[in-house]
Amino acid sequence: MVIERIKINNFGKISNKPIELSEGINILYGENESGKTTLHTFIKSMFYGLARQRGKSAKNDSYSTYEPWENPTTYGGIMWIRCSGKLFRLSRNFHKMNCFEELVCEDDHECLDISAGDLDAIMGGVSEAVYDNTVSVGQLKSVTGGELVRELQNYMASYQGTGDNSLNLGRAMQMLKMSRKGFQVQENKKGKAVETEKEKLSSNMQFMYREVEDLRGQCADLDEQERALLVGVDESESLAIFDQRIDLAKKRWNRTAAILLGIFLLGILGSGLMLVLGMGLLSSLPIIASLLVTLAGSSILSSINKEIRRRTIRRDKWIAKREKMKWTQGNMKQSLKEKETAYQNLVSEYQEYEQNEQGANVSRDIAAINLAMETIEQLSANRNHQVGENLRRRTSQILGEITGGKYREVLMDQEFQMQVNTSERTIPLSRLSRGTLEQIYFALRMAVGELLCEEPFPIILDDVFGMYDEERLASVLYWLYKEQKQVIISTCHKREEEILLANNIPFQRIDLT
Repeated sequence: MVIERIKINNFGKISNKPIELSEGINILYGENESGKTTLHTFIKSMFYGLARQRGKSAKNDSYSTYEPWENPTTYGGIMWIRCSGKLFRLSRNFHKMNCFEELVCEDDHECLDISAGDLDAIMGGVSEAVYDNTVSVGQLKSVTGGELVRELQNYMASYQGTGDNSLNLGRAMQMLKMSRKGFQVQENKKGKAVETEKEKLSSNMQFMYREVEDLRGQCADLDEQERALLVGVDESESLAIFDQRIDLAKKRWNRTAAILLGIFLLGILGSGLMLVLGMGLLSSLPIIASLLVTLAGSSILSSINKEIRRRTIRRDKWIAKREKMKWTQGNMKQSLKEKETAYQNLVSEYQEYEQNEQGANVSRDIAAINLAMETIEQLSANRNHQVGENLRRRTSQILGEITGGKYREVLMDQEFQMQVNTSERTIPLSRLSRGTLEQIYFALRMAVGELLCEEPFPIILDDVFGMYDEERLASVLYWLYKEQKQVIISTCHKREEEILLANNIPFQRIDLT
């Protein structure tokens, strides 16, 4: 397979960009942030589509990352592919409101069906997982040496010990899907309708959840205000305290009034007694004194009366405020209960869709797994070992070529610990330099690609040679040229170009800026 041309209509920061590619080595040169990784992602998205994630994951998925700000309805492009001597035009628009995909054979003028597996057939059944783990190599700058050692050992062990059963199963599933073309088309239409309904439900759930949380916050605020309003432990005790304070004031009034009345009566009695004794004018003194005391005490009674009225008004206001708050609480709690019920209904409805989806998928998965098991049972007993051995042998061959024979063989023991063999000794991966680890990583991916890709795929390298010295880089570039495959190298450095020129290796340079 060869990618002859690319036209990016609108993808990430790249807009209206045509690119012509040659069959051999292509150097896509651009400074940092010029769109090299964007182009890398565009090619993969054209092959496998660009699915949107759901929920919070949608904020950081590839769809959102590369969705253009301007003219988003033209989110996509065209790619011309030559395969088995025929030229195919693959067109896609990824925009959620204007999705479009088309595959046309320009030699036969035949419109093919991507959903029925025609594109997969052209690609030789290479799945997205195989693509990501073989011919499409991204940057490793963020991976430490220790992580790379573990990655290599896990990668090699998955083939050495199992023969990649999961991949065989994936191929069997693909065959099953292709043989059930009509059913798959029907299921896809049903799945899209279900996804649309689930997106609506998810949006309603998020809106309803925010309303529920807002009401819960308001209820909590009212509860806090209610606690602040209480003067006692609870409502009854608080009311009893108000009444108690009013009663105490009334009792003070009664005692004061009784004392003043007693004083007045004593004054009258004293004056009468002095009059009987013939004390004349002096007999009026007791009653006058009692009157003065009574008048003075009336101001005390007036003050107590004001206190009683003030406490009574305060109690009545407290009761009114309390009743209003209870009414507000009741309405708000009722509203909260209704919102919670509505939210739970939405959740249940969403879960029903999830369960129905799982149920629909289970039957297909079981059928695919049964087919894969039947296929695997027909293989020879040593098939798994042979796959791993072929991979080890081819990886060793590639590694020997790109290291100038310094490392001749990749070995793996029964505990899946990898080593490399030189002419004099074996060396564990943990003892190797980062540059050598990346050479092994490259050799392993190229070997897996040859074993798993029935149709030779373009090798797409996104700025992967950062840890290579000049000698290592020259060896890898010569190996790529010798294999006579289409190679697309994205880089911000000029040394790839300089090495190719120095070794008279033909290539095409494409400037992204």
